[in-house]
Amino acid sequence: MAIFAVSLFFSLTHIAGKEAVTQLSPWAVALYRFTIGSLTLLLLMKLTGRQITLLTDDRWRFVTLAFLAVPVNQMTFLTGIQYAPASHSALAYATTPAWVLLLAVWLKVEKLRWWKWAGIALAMIGVAVLLAGELLSFRKETVMGDSFLMVAVLSWALYTALGKPIVERYGSLETTFLVMTFGLLMYLPFGIIPTITADYSRADANVWLSILYLGVFASGLGYYLWYWLLERIRPSQVAIVTCTQPPLTAILAWLIFGTVPTYHLVVSGVIVLTGVFLMVGYGGTKRGIGEV
Repeated sequence: MAIFAVSLFFSLTHIAGKEAVTQLSPWAVALYRFTIGSLTLLLLMKLTGRQITLLTDDRWRFVTLAFLAVPVNQMTFLTGIQYAPASHSALAYATTPAWVLLLAVWLKVEKLRWWKWAGIALAMIGVAVLLAGELLSFRKETVMGDSFLMVAVLSWALYTALGKPIVERYGSLETTFLVMTFGLLMYLPFGIIPTITADYSRADANVWLSILYLGVFASGLGYYLWYWLLERIRPSQVAIVTCTQPPLTAILAWLIFGTVPTYHLVVSGVIVLTGVFLMVGYGGTKRGIGEV
């Protein structure tokens, strides 16, 4: 259920984010998004009675995670989708599990096993089947946007790989709340002036609904569930969830906008789910760091 929820929340992020940044500055969107996200997580902390005692040695680890997750990842993501089609961001993020596995092996958080590469390869092939046309549509007009998106992907991959030992030590909700709050404070000096001076004349109800969605579901609940999964399974197993986003986004477009899917969606969905099952099902769950 957590994997499905993360897939659903993040699949709609590409659509909601594109809607928001086409009518409002990405700097303003990011500030509103993470303010709402931090408040959402604070509410969850209060409702569950959670408290956190931060060890002195871990402060810089949290600062690093916050820097990667908020200023770096979100500004490059929101800027990227401003200059590239939403499908490009979905395709870029589909490479996340490969980057996470490489980083996790390098950081000695995971060990390399054949079923990990096989699962990731299947999932990425499934995405390629669905977005075959988009693979050939990268033009010089979108190079800047695509470059920003790849930086966003790499920062998210590093955020995932580095977060494994921290989330096992502090818990998923506590870790996500601190990361979100620290990240918001780090971004505030850069985002406050662009937010105040932004042109709000084109910001209609759809923009504010998109920002509300990005804050509550994508940043608040989505980030929390991402680390909830990371607390229980390996980083590469969590990251492969990103490959379910393109097929799920196509299904959502069908249900919401009436865009009739092609047979590529069925083939893609089967291949992607096979890869996810191989990674998460065959591989089993391992909570401890460095376990095979």
